[in-house]
Amino acid sequence: FKPGFRIDLHHKDMGIVTAAAREAGVALPVGAILAQLMASARLQGHGQLDHTALLLLVEQLSGRGERQTP
Repeated sequence: FKPGFRIDLHHKDMGIVTAAAREAGVALPVGAILAQLMASARLQGHGQLDHTALLLLVEQLSGRGERQTP
């Protein structure tokens, strides 16, 4: 999960995408889910990790969330 493109940056970009879609009246259902996952990762303290750390959330949702982050 070494930082490449950090979750914090994805979260910021997803906010821009979500706002633009709302303004244009466009539905982005998958984008909305991704934005929620990014926000959850940040709330769990993973904002400085690479976007691949979303695996931590998937593991947690699957009942396997015991992995330690670096």
